[in-house]
Amino acid sequence: MRRIWREEIERIVPYQAGPSLETLERLHGPLVRLSSNENPLGPSPHVVDVVAREASRVHLYPDGGSTAVREALAGELGVGPEQLVVANGADELLQLIGLAAFDPGDEIVVPEPSFEPYTIVAQIAHATVVASPLLGYHTSLEDVRRRINARTKAIMLCSPHNPATTIIPRGPMMALLDAVGDDPPLIVLDEAYGDFADDPDYPDGIALLKRYPRLLILRTFSKIAGLAGLRVGYAIGSAETIDRLNRVRAPYNVNRLGQVAAVAAIEDREHREKTRRLVIEERAFLMRELARRGFLFPPSQANFLLVKVPDAAATRDAMAKAGILVRDGGAVGFPGHLRISIGLRETNERLLKVLDFSRL
Repeated sequence: MRRIWREEIERIVPYQAGPSLETLERLHGPLVRLSSNENPLGPSPHVVDVVAREASRVHLYPDGGSTAVREALAGELGVGPEQLVVANGADELLQLIGLAAFDPGDEIVVPEPSFEPYTIVAQIAHATVVASPLLGYHTSLEDVRRRINARTKAIMLCSPHNPATTIIPRGPMMALLDAVGDDPPLIVLDEAYGDFADDPDYPDGIALLKRYPRLLILRTFSKIAGLAGLRVGYAIGSAETIDRLNRVRAPYNVNRLGQVAAVAAIEDREHREKTRRLVIEERAFLMRELARRGFLFPPSQANFLLVKVPDAAATRDAMAKAGILVRDGGAVGFPGHLRISIGLRETNERLLKVLDFSRL
């Protein structure tokens, strides 16, 4: 019988995003979703205005190189536009890395558990995933370093970590970058949640890039700017790295509305700062209240918490009945935990009441 589908595809477990909020609300009524790490304030009003104005032009192809977005980001970040590539979310950035760099037989070091697409991209390329187990809730760069050899093509790092919420501190990061030498593998540093880190030991990936050109930093407009529904992510790297990603990038990969929204989000720094302040304040509130109730969790530097609970399934169901959706930690590699996004104060207080009631 003729084989149509690649053998690697048969072994891949698709990423489970879950039912849409609209589907769930049709079934259960109004819900607050604290399961997807979304921005509790939504997008900037400036973003909403420019998207509405641009809507009449959606019959026109977008700028194939996302030029305005890259120029705005270059001014914001202090890098050259040639050091930036914009994509349909950070997920597409990972796909571009796989297309441009991964060959069959390459080894890709991935701390596990972590964001599932890191592994999926390697599997699709028929590369070998080399798992580096977390040390509790922390990435062990010593273990990562031990797994690097001549076949290692890339190292996938996530800081703050999804789903463990922890960061890779500056010292261990610098030690790893120095240890891999003058001809290192590609080191992918996913900073999707970096806007919410307030630990003074959190390293600036772009500052590191000046010294380590094989570093590739991934960021997104989904979290801090509230553009998850428009799918806009970007990578910062050396001009050589970005050139290679552009060679495999599809033309017109970022839609017209996403591009104008991203530029507007960059312009509205006040809204981004408001989001950051809210998340940090509410994160501290939730951590304090959960600790007072005896719950255990790693100290979060993201816009969500990973909370250990006695009966995760029952607690999640109790939350859902109260109109609050949270993520079962078992689905992201941490059974016995719930991943809970930071919400507005009213929502966070509702969540605490449900937790109190479920423990009676």
